[in-house]
Amino acid sequence: MKNLRRVLISAVAIAGLTACDFVRFPGDGGPPPETPQPGPAIPPGAPGPPPPTVPVTDPYGTGETPDDNTTNVPDDTVPDDSADAGDTTVPDTPPGEPTDVADNSDTVINTPDDTPADTPDGTDEPDVPEPPPVVETTFSYFGPGALLPGTGEGAPDDTIFAPDMVFPIKDSPAYLQSMVFTFGGGMVGGDQCDARNFEYPWRDNFCETRSANRGSVYCPVNRIHQGQDIRVGTPDDCKTERSTAAANRMAHEVVAVEDGVISNVGSYSVNLRSGGRIYKYLHLNMAKLSVKIGDTVKAGDTIGYVSNDFGGTPTVLHLHFEITQNNGNGGWDYVPPYTSLVAAYERRENGPGELIDEGDVAVASTGTAFVIPPGTEIIE
Repeated sequence: MKNLRRVLISAVAIAGLTACDFVRFPGDGGPPPETPQPGPAIPPGAPGPPPPTVPVTDPYGTGETPDDNTTNVPDDTVPDDSADAGDTTVPDTPPGEPTDVADNSDTVINTPDDTPADTPDGTDEPDVPEPPPVVETTFSYFGPGALLPGTGEGAPDDTIFAPDMVFPIKDSPAYLQSMVFTFGGGMVGGDQCDARNFEYPWRDNFCETRSANRGSVYCPVNRIHQGQDIRVGTPDDCKTERSTAAANRMAHEVVAVEDGVISNVGSYSVNLRSGGRIYKYLHLNMAKLSVKIGDTVKAGDTIGYVSNDFGGTPTVLHLHFEITQNNGNGGWDYVPPYTSLVAAYERRENGPGELIDEGDVAVASTGTAFVIPPGTEIIE
């Protein structure tokens, strides 16, 4: 009776699987399926065929025979093909080779490699940027308003009033400094061609003390120097120019600092008007001017040459340079030219200047601070 019931159950199971093209079970002796054929899939949880009643030595017909000491014990709980198979043993695989245990998807997940390949200890070392190139300075200068002690009260204003102007000396070395309180000047004596006059750093001398009642809204007091003095060339140039006839001095070219019009020519001065500013050049070689009143010039055009013309009283060889600016109230103000000259020289020399942060504690190149005797007349 039990045998008859088992046969009937097997028959029903086989009949229920006729919708499938092929069902594998150990001991069927058939070849493994190659390509599934169209048809409904086996529903989840459907029972498989019963296990064989006797041991099977070659369940899939592969020709392989297990070891003599191995006993095939059927698993009566869960069929081998079930996703819930109790055997979770993972076969050995060579290092680095994938296994077939959990191949549930064709999607490949790329895991970032957190360990740099080039670091032996596995630490993540950031790239160290190259240090910026060292930029060499082309000259040095004291800050605006840092006059020689005892020569007046300066205007410590960092404003660059003419940010786009060209430097007024075309290509010769230039040294911004006082012409009264350095060697060869009226307050010191000595030789104007002294080598110490042709050294950096530069020094502002706008607002420097003068005897004439001239002023600027930027200077603390009146009776001041309204421009910036510029020594030019080298000590040897100075000696050569000094020995040359005044009408023939043409060693150091002076140029227009902006596009504009020559608005005035005096006995020892030339004015260049450019928009809301007027630039004044003093002490040029007036016999060799390259411009006349009404001429239109471009920035960099030649105006004349450095000399020492000062009407009937000669001064030392240098260029006195001024900037006056329209104040919007119908007047013109003398503005500090020093910072504009520093910026223009940096552009001309294609390199930065070095600011010497010494301020008013500096002493004159003669080694001492000045004391102007009462009643002294300072003209230049």
